[in-house]
Amino acid sequence: MLTDQIDWANPEGDQVRIDISKPLPLSGPPGHVTIQTQFFFNKGLDYLHYGSKGSGQDLSISKIKVARYHDFGLELLAPEHIWINDVCTYDISASYGISHWWFNRQKFYIDRHTAESSRKVVRTHMRILSVVRIKAYSRYGYDYLKEITLRRADHQEYTIAEKDFKNLYPSDFEDLNLLLLQGHLNHLPGSDIRMLSTAVKLWTRNLVIRQRVEDFQLGIESYQKLLNLTKPGWDATGFEFKHDYTIIDSPRAVVFPVSNNEQKIMRFNEIYKFSDGTLTNIMEALDYRVKEYKVNRLNPGMNTRFWTDKDVERSKEFIHAIERRLKTRRIFQNLECFVGGRVRDIDYRLLQRTE
Repeated sequence: MLTDQIDWANPEGDQVRIDISKPLPLSGPPGHVTIQTQFFFNKGLDYLHYGSKGSGQDLSISKIKVARYHDFGLELLAPEHIWINDVCTYDISASYGISHWWFNRQKFYIDRHTAESSRKVVRTHMRILSVVRIKAYSRYGYDYLKEITLRRADHQEYTIAEKDFKNLYPSDFEDLNLLLLQGHLNHLPGSDIRMLSTAVKLWTRNLVIRQRVEDFQLGIESYQKLLNLTKPGWDATGFEFKHDYTIIDSPRAVVFPVSNNEQKIMRFNEIYKFSDGTLTNIMEALDYRVKEYKVNRLNPGMNTRFWTDKDVERSKEFIHAIERRLKTRRIFQNLECFVGGRVRDIDYRLLQRTE
């Protein structure tokens, strides 16, 4: 459990005492916020990498102080030593958040969740309205949900098992957590509610762990010692002649301006490495060009070339990919609230959703 005081050892070996009960000091000019490196105290990546036999979990989802920054170009402010050099791997029990379980229980849980499951049968965007009934059996101290009957938005019943969790959308777990939180499952026996709550929270924790290890920490997550990803390849050398916010075919990327009349590129496969502010800025600029620019005409900001149908199509693809990334982040921020630890304003409109 975290206390209001954290001792953190910096790379030089000095001890820095941090009072996390108070707002962390941030500096920088208006519109740009710089996080002092001594406040990157999250050891979650070390835990996921090496595992733990203790009962406590030092994960990013258990931090008290978290932050969300919407500043444009925030990733440009990150010092070079904060990015990792290699992609970090971690053991499967740590990714499930069950490293502190004894071996047979771990093996039973992991084997059940890695069992074959039909993706087409269970994967749908329809909202979950209710849980009708549950069938389960216990072994090694864990209650495995053999059958879960759900009622979705079309008012039809669908049957899944706990092994199908890996094929559901994150929004499905948001719906299940909301049903549990709002007390809409009181028609089920108390034992069934407890079993469902345990299974859903464990898998929600697994989703959050996997997402946060792969995601961009500065923009949407708590303070870290190191960013849990490699530095994006945003150098625009060789593409300086490109207009701002035009799409490059190879590599598949978009050119965007930063300070001092400098240009950077954001590759399509590296969208997840950029902060919310940068993604929102680029998405709005592309959206403006799609809606306001005329195809095969000289347009403001592009006085040396015509815009083609291909430009419009590629811009729409980038807009869709960025919207999907921002939506995913919003869902996982809410899921973190359900598994505990985040001090963050929950979107209470979600809690007021009715059937």
